[in-house]
Amino acid sequence: MTTRDPSSVEVESEEPYSPSQHSTESRQRVNISVNKAVDAVVRQGARPHSRVSIVGRKTEKPHVEDYSGFPLLQSMLKYEKERTSFLSEEGKMQFNCPKSTAGWVRTLFILRGRALDWVAFPWCFVVLHATLYTALDQRYDIGFKEESLDDWRTLFTFALNATLGFLLVFRLNRAATRFWVARELWGTIVGSSRNIASSILVHSSHNPQHRDEAIRWVGAFSIACKDFIRGEVAYKAQGYSGILSSSQVDMLQENVHPPMYCVFRVRNHLKQIFDVAEDVNPFLAIAWTQQMEHVERILDEMTMACGGIERIKGTPLPIVYVSHLRTFLLINLLLLPYVWGSDWGWMTIPIVAIAGFAYLGLEAAGMFFHVRRRT
Repeated sequence: MTTRDPSSVEVESEEPYSPSQHSTESRQRVNISVNKAVDAVVRQGARPHSRVSIVGRKTEKPHVEDYSGFPLLQSMLKYEKERTSFLSEEGKMQFNCPKSTAGWVRTLFILRGRALDWVAFPWCFVVLHATLYTALDQRYDIGFKEESLDDWRTLFTFALNATLGFLLVFRLNRAATRFWVARELWGTIVGSSRNIASSILVHSSHNPQHRDEAIRWVGAFSIACKDFIRGEVAYKAQGYSGILSSSQVDMLQENVHPPMYCVFRVRNHLKQIFDVAEDVNPFLAIAWTQQMEHVERILDEMTMACGGIERIKGTPLPIVYVSHLRTFLLINLLLLPYVWGSDWGWMTIPIVAIAGFAYLGLEAAGMFFHVRRRT
């Protein structure tokens, strides 16, 4: 693995920057470099494994030496392979798992992704109970008589099954809603991060030092939000390679709310970028003020999206609903041998096993929507 050089990303000077330090010719060169940097940032925002652009043409990999005036971008390009490799390894389960649009063959014969660890214990208990009852019934004929089961079958079919179906449908509906809302919020974070980075890059060429620092913490926000929502105990510096140094990652982790710390650092550098001094042209001062307000609105959207994901994670369905659902589900599966065992005989065991896997799998799917895990 490539050894990271902390000095390549450790730039934290607070010296004021004056726009008059650059001549018109140098500003033109900066603008040309900004256009190239914007193109590189767009490329960095693309998926790591994509090699073809939207129009079907192969994309050219940007070269580090082409961006001499952008040390942050050079650092990101230099450590892109290390950073992408680490993040891809963390998310390899999601990357390698077949998508729901993969077709029947790939989605039918799959074990990972079915939340079997949540199904195993109750399923084994139900199947063991059905096996024990069927064996005793076939050996000692302990089952109920056929004429006494008519009323029980009516109650079982219309009362328990109808109630259970309603509870499961509501559970899955709420789980899918929470999943989709969380996906929309994460999309807001990704889109807002791209917008704010490109906006700072284009409108902050007069102060490249604080420009790079602001974009640095914008890039760290998404990764910090991911680590914070997952409840990571230790933040790995490899995930921030080329963006933050090891000491900055440690400083980030020491905060109670790392994503908010990233937002604070972005705002601090934006204040330095768009600070209106007495000698600044009034028209330029108005433009800077408007740009500052625009970027602040984007930062607010990112903060609210992160808070929305926290709310979804920290607010599961009320325990009374989940407890009621699982009670009805277990009663339903345990009563199957008593109600239908006299008709099914030894087939009671595989029928209960299949029914149990179906019902318990639906309940586990609702839980899996709420608690997405990497393993």
